[in-house]
Parts: sequence; C-alpha cells; structure tokens
Amino acid sequence: MRIFIEYILVFILVYLLNYFLLVRNNKKLKKKDMSPELVYLNKLYDIDVKKIDYKKFVYINAFLNTFIVTSIYIIIIYLISSLILRIILGIVLLLLMIIICYGLLGRYYLWLQNKKK
Repeated sequence: MRIFIEYILVFILVYLLNYFLLVRNNKKLKKKDMSPELVYLNKLYDIDVKKIDYKKFVYINAFLNTFIVTSIYIIIIYLISSLILRIILGIVLLLLMIIICYGLLGRYYLWLQNKKK
C-alpha cells in the first residue's frame, strides 16, 4: 500500500511539473512546430498530423511521459540496490517503455484515422 501511495504522489508531482514546464508552453506552439513525439509518430505510423487535435495530443503526451517516468522511478527504487544496475536498467526500461507506450499511442491514432474515413 505504501508503494501505491508513493506512486500516486510521485505521479501527481511529476505531472504538475510536466504541465507547468512543458504543456503550458506547448499550447502556444503551432502544428508546424511539431514536438519530437509527434514527428516520431508521423514518421513511424504515417499519421496525418493535420487531423490530430494538437491540444489533446499535448495532454496525452504529458500523461504518457509522466507514466513512463513514474513507473521507472518506482521500479528502480524498490527493486535494485546497486547504483550501476539502477542506471543501466533505468536506461533499458526507458527505451522499452517509450517504444511500447508510443507504439500504443500510434496505433490509437491510426485507429482514429481509419475510423473517421
């Protein structure tokens, strides 16, 4: 139960930090100034960027990044005691979770794109 409460608290803290540092600034950006995540989804899944609600994407992106960072933090802190292994496993988990989470997000936008046709 303690780990779950810590997960929720860290999630809220990281999301608020992510929101105030990145989301509020990205609202002023135009679609032509695409974020790296949107460029990644566009190149990998050939998603039509013009049909994406950019404001909604920024919030989903913030949520995904917060989920990734918080999950890796909890896994690293509670499972591994060696500093070197924490760093190595943290990098490996980061890459895997980015591939998995953004892969699911790309498939979701492909599904939405096909649904609207």
